[in-house]
Amino acid sequence: MKGGTFMSKTLVNLQNELIAETKKGFPILLSGVLVFLMFTLMYFVLPIEAVRLIWIFGLGAIFPIGMFIGKILGVSLNSTDNPLGILGGIVAAPQAFYIPVFIIVYMKIPEYLPFTIGLLAGSHFLPYIWIYKSKAYLFVTLGTCFSALILGGFFVDYAFTLVPLAISIVYGIGVALIQGELKAKSVSSSAIR
Repeated sequence: MKGGTFMSKTLVNLQNELIAETKKGFPILLSGVLVFLMFTLMYFVLPIEAVRLIWIFGLGAIFPIGMFIGKILGVSLNSTDNPLGILGGIVAAPQAFYIPVFIIVYMKIPEYLPFTIGLLAGSHFLPYIWIYKSKAYLFVTLGTCFSALILGGFFVDYAFTLVPLAISIVYGIGVALIQGELKAKSVSSSAIR
């Protein structure tokens, strides 16, 4: 931000501005729904070796597709004028460092890719509970992690279909919960006026 303009704003003001501008980042989750649904379907049409590779590198499509969905819906996901928007980007960035982990899992125990990817992807949503003041992100974190743990850890033979399908459902419910939170906030803001 220019010249410390944000210094006069409270943390609550910054959070509320970020929520209003980014709509709690729901287009990214919506993109995740689409990508993980594609992962589910790929298992039935592509060789498993290709599916495993697509899992590793296909995750990189979630962010640009989310930005595109955001643009279509008029939601700005690139809030660089708000320090909490920058924090949100910093929180998301470590996922790039997960790629070597995914590659090693692919090389050594590829049947555990859905387990590994689901747990690491799900856990990265935890800080958004606070950033966006959103219980929906608690649901997304726990739902994604437990789906990956249970379905990817105990039903390994079906993990490449069950885990992405479960994650798609969890993300979809997360989007619905976020929409509910945004609507409730809008109604309470209207009532105050």
